[in-house]
Amino acid sequence: MTSTLTIPAQLVTDENNIRVAEVASGRSCAGCHKAGCQAKAYRFPVDTSLSEGPVGVDINALDFGLLLANSLGLPLMGLLLGAGLGRFWGVQEGLQLGLAIVGLGVGIVSCRAYSQSLIRIRRKEEVSCSS
Repeated sequence: MTSTLTIPAQLVTDENNIRVAEVASGRSCAGCHKAGCQAKAYRFPVDTSLSEGPVGVDINALDFGLLLANSLGLPLMGLLLGAGLGRFWGVQEGLQLGLAIVGLGVGIVSCRAYSQSLIRIRRKEEVSCSS
């Protein structure tokens, strides 16, 4: 059995009459709240068969790990590999920093964009508390 990460969302219709699931990114900090900033909401396109109301945005835990390894792991590995090669070759610190930045760039360029089909939108009735 695979575990699933579920985030509560709200189905809304945007200004272009497109139905989307809106997920709040979290609360703003006290400083932002005083300055009048509000938390940003992320939107995912939704199948038209769902009606408005509360829904759950799901992603399989293995797919989530794959996304994290791809988006964070590759650039971090490139950074560390570049710095490590500079240290191994015994070059000056400035060149080590340059190699680390080049490694970070190679890691970022190596990242792959995954389709949004990894994310699934379910009705509130289908969302279980045990996920």
